Amino acid sequence: MQARLQQILHILRRLTVREQLLSVLFIAVMLFIWAGTWLNRAGEWNDNRKATTASLSEQALWLERAETYAQSARVVMEKLDSSKTFGATQLSGRIDGLLRQSGLSARADIDPVKSKQGEIFNEHSLRVQLKRASIAQYVQFNNLLLKEAPYINQQSVTIKANRRNPEELDIRFEIASLELIPDSI
Repeated sequence: MQARLQQILHILRRLTVREQLLSVLFIAVMLFIWAGTWLNRAGEWNDNRKATTASLSEQALWLERAETYAQSARVVMEKLDSSKTFGATQLSGRIDGLLRQSGLSARADIDPVKSKQGEIFNEHSLRVQLKRASIAQYVQFNNLLLKEAPYINQQSVTIKANRRNPEELDIRFEIASLELIPDSI
């Protein structure tokens, strides 16, 4: 080690002052780049540590309250009637029936049902777009949907005034239902 240090010093002494300054400047720039990279990595590590700590705290809370959540789920499951839950085709048919009851079937576009499979229930959702509906028709359809709760729910509703006739509404519903799997109870 001592011999190498002597070699480096011997090489530096042979260089001109300008070359020595450039060499020192080059080494300083490399050290700054290395230190900046190290600080960035340390910052990322610290951010990951904080996020993990927060996540673990949240998970500990969930685990701490697990019995309460399980008991609430059992109470809700006992109140639900699996025969009243809707499958994908039943949801589409029921929404079509509600649209007919409110006089909106001619103004409605129903997208195909999207389904997500689960262990306890299957989630079905569909989008309904109403063109040029009156406020009274919207209120009637909305009331019919509310009567179907908790088996059919509105996830979102977007209402816009029609450009040609502002008294008429263009409405987009995101409607979802849960199909309870009878064997999961």
